[in-house]
Amino acid sequence: MKKIKNCKHCYEPFQSRRSNHVYCTTSCKTKASYKRNNYKYISGHYQKEKKEVESQDKLMAPDLISKQLVELENKVEFLANQKKETKGALASDIKNVALGSVAADAAIYTAKKMFMPNSLPATKKDIELLKQEIQQLNYLLKLRRS
Repeated sequence: MKKIKNCKHCYEPFQSRRSNHVYCTTSCKTKASYKRNNYKYISGHYQKEKKEVESQDKLMAPDLISKQLVELENKVEFLANQKKETKGALASDIKNVALGSVAADAAIYTAKKMFMPNSLPATKKDIELLKQEIQQLNYLLKLRRS
């Protein structure tokens, strides 16, 4: 659906092919971008103005730098001490949780073994015992047939 619109850069009327077209040509789009980003036309091409950087000597005085370094060292020391304190607490908490979990699992396993031995999953030893019993039954059946 073509619609007549005005170009956002040169304000000329144009037929837009899509609803989001706002420039009549790609050159208008480029020129608008140059204008928006403060490009200057210099002998045949556009160039962005270079901002001059102030000299570092004026920005940072030696005493200001040393003061900032001392503050940073203090912050690093504080954070290192804080990390050591929390590390010890976390290690003991993890240890206690692990021991509690092991104790609870052991208590549950013991209770199941004592009160409901058939509900536990089979182990290798259980399977070997079953194989031996089957072999004994087969041997007894063979003896009876002969």
